[in-house]
Amino acid sequence: MLRYYFYQFRVTGDTVDIQAGIIQKTQINLPFERIQNVKLEQPLYYRFTDHVMVQLDTAGSSRDEAQLVALSRSQAEALQHAIYAAHSITTITQDTIASDIDDVTDAIPSERLLNRRSVGDLLIYGISNNRVWVFLAATTPFWDNALERISGRLETLGVDVLQYFDPTQQSLSWLVVLALGIVLLVVTIMGLLSVAGAMLSFFDYSLVQRGERYIQRCGLFTRHEVSMKLSRLQWVQLQQSWLDRVFGRCNVRFEQIQAPRADLAEAGRIMIPAVTPMDAQALLAEALPEQRLAEVVFQPIDWRFLIRPALFCLVMVGLSQWLLRPDSPLLANVVLLIGAWVGGLIVLRWRRWGYALDSQFLYIRKGLIGVNYYCLPIFKVQQVSYAQSWWLQRKNLCHVRLVFASGA
Repeated sequence: MLRYYFYQFRVTGDTVDIQAGIIQKTQINLPFERIQNVKLEQPLYYRFTDHVMVQLDTAGSSRDEAQLVALSRSQAEALQHAIYAAHSITTITQDTIASDIDDVTDAIPSERLLNRRSVGDLLIYGISNNRVWVFLAATTPFWDNALERISGRLETLGVDVLQYFDPTQQSLSWLVVLALGIVLLVVTIMGLLSVAGAMLSFFDYSLVQRGERYIQRCGLFTRHEVSMKLSRLQWVQLQQSWLDRVFGRCNVRFEQIQAPRADLAEAGRIMIPAVTPMDAQALLAEALPEQRLAEVVFQPIDWRFLIRPALFCLVMVGLSQWLLRPDSPLLANVVLLIGAWVGGLIVLRWRRWGYALDSQFLYIRKGLIGVNYYCLPIFKVQQVSYAQSWWLQRKNLCHVRLVFASGA
């Protein structure tokens, strides 16, 4: 209650002032021109009264500058519009933010729906874009403890689990069926967790255009709103994994100027999941009308790109055969198959990589089994660096690294 009592804010002219703190007082003064992005979030417990949280982020800051909680949606949208249109709205004071809210709201441009994702689309996205590996890797110690407890509990019930995996007691066909069943169970559980994560992140997804801004709204429990001005768009990426290719879908990413914090980088990116290639081309043409990604012919990179990874792969496979073949021929054959598989992926990567250039855009294609397309406006490039080894210099080749405000 004391924290609520001492938390106060006001909007005067083109500045947001915030005072907070019970013992240690904090005062924040944010001019509109310093505010880089205004994000609206609506937790589940704010849905009933239609209140929102307003997050104010500034350029070059290593942390969140300010957060206004429990504002009515009309107040939050009026403040958001006032910040984005600071030159057209001259004064919004502490008194007028409530009394003149209708006048401010009338000045907000109307929204135009660009894309909406259904539950079926999110189901496809969850299946084709599995991100559960990171979760499983981070919780490996807990899984080990849980499996030990389950095994101990089964032993007290008189169930010996290890006998089902003992090759001296079970046939080879039984072990193969058991392994396939375990793999199928794990893949099913991971797919369900991935689908659940997609629903949590992108439920009720909509992408709208309001004036010169793209606004993304999504989320099951907490509704997130990410806004991006078209002039801040750095590049567009069309991402298609091998499962996306099976379903005939791809993901579209709009990269804007990178947030200073790592956990804000994902929040500042607009991503449209599981769209058809036709819808992806329409979104790309809407954001960058002059691009010609669908028409360009990609030039391959030089075959000498294969030399270093191929030599490394051959050396590792040769050493493994020399060390393992005399004592463990079965393990040596497994390593040989893995080496052949890695070599095939290296060749696929080389074949995928291509580039094209016109007067305004650079187009890049890369990937392994899946494929990613990048559409990069040339005038957005902030730095270009070249790397040449002695071998590349002899062949008049180099590696090129392009740096944008959203990353490299």
